[in-house]
Amino acid sequence: MRASGTTRTLALAGWALGLAGCGAPSRGPLAAPESARARDATALSATVGEEPTSPAADDDLTSAADDAEPTEALDDSGDAAGASETEAAGPRPHPLDGWTEAQIADAVARDLPSLGSMSLGSPNAGALLNGVQAQPSPYYEPVSPSGAWGTQETLDFLAAALRKVHAQYPGSPPLALGDISGRAGGPSHPHLSHQSGRDVDIGYFYVNGGRWYARATAQNLDLPRTWAFVRALITETDVDLILIDHSIQRLLEDYARKQGEDAGWLSGVFRGQPGSLRPIIRHAPGHATHIHVRFFNPIAQETARRCHASLLAARRIQPAQSYITHTVKKNETLGMISRKYGVPVPRLRAANGLKSSLIRAKSKLRVPVASRGSAGPGPRQRLPPRRLPPPDGPSASGQASAAQPAPTR
Repeated sequence: MRASGTTRTLALAGWALGLAGCGAPSRGPLAAPESARARDATALSATVGEEPTSPAADDDLTSAADDAEPTEALDDSGDAAGASETEAAGPRPHPLDGWTEAQIADAVARDLPSLGSMSLGSPNAGALLNGVQAQPSPYYEPVSPSGAWGTQETLDFLAAALRKVHAQYPGSPPLALGDISGRAGGPSHPHLSHQSGRDVDIGYFYVNGGRWYARATAQNLDLPRTWAFVRALITETDVDLILIDHSIQRLLEDYARKQGEDAGWLSGVFRGQPGSLRPIIRHAPGHATHIHVRFFNPIAQETARRCHASLLAARRIQPAQSYITHTVKKNETLGMISRKYGVPVPRLRAANGLKSSLIRAKSKLRVPVASRGSAGPGPRQRLPPRRLPPPDGPSASGQASAAQPAPTR
């Protein structure tokens, strides 16, 4: 995704905050910015603002930097703002169906945890309430527990997909689980996404094991298990997008085709159908070392939408904030940008999850501007149906028996 120009005004309504990014790996405990740590301490006061427009072309993303470890936040947003008109399905039942506004307001004020996880705003610009921390399991091992907070739906979807892999390939090892969100969501260094409990960074399966953030190649990638995982994400969960490097996509699609997967279904999953279906699997730089998965959360997102007014009234979240995007010029400092827009340096740092005032030329900064007040959450989201392959495709058992890999060490 190409960020907007230097002074482009971002006018989408809602809760969002900014750009999306998947940066360098966490090394030890996640070093959240001060503002994020303060929010985590209360786990109640979430800032939700407005999201920048997301250009539709991810084909213009290059992989020139993929061989090197990223040194700044990378765009991992894809272009999935939601379901296309032709794939949108009707609303699904929700636990708050039949509740009055008074009942919701009372629950927000008296027993917020009873409402369950809430994913507020977008993954690129939002917050998390009543999050759940991922715990070590047979399916995954968190690399950075402080950054492994998500909605219950997100963790359930992840477990459902990996359960499918383990059923096909007994003895599969747990995957390295990277960042999801901070305890209260919001900005989380080095990411610009991972803000509302619906983004997950997770490792690939490797033929001889593999350390977290190892680059996947044709030589070390466990194709049967990795494809089983990706396939299960698509067929067993409400997945929004999956970011995988082009080089790994080619390996996976070739493997899947050889296993008898329907060619039309694969084409739709990897490339979409112009004007009707968007691709689910997409490329973004930096994703040869891990998979980035973004889920729809039909329960957590709808709960947040219905509770929005009550959350504002109870001061559990802050009113919407508007932003513009600034492209840093050569030799430009944060102080110069602060003076240009009349925004204090600490506020610029907080808005961008910066631990210091060091910035790089050509990087994108979110600049908060005067709030236009509290924007409502908009209409109820219409989710796409799951993208299932034709029923005569390879069965799970057939696929496993045809390509049972050697035990992963």
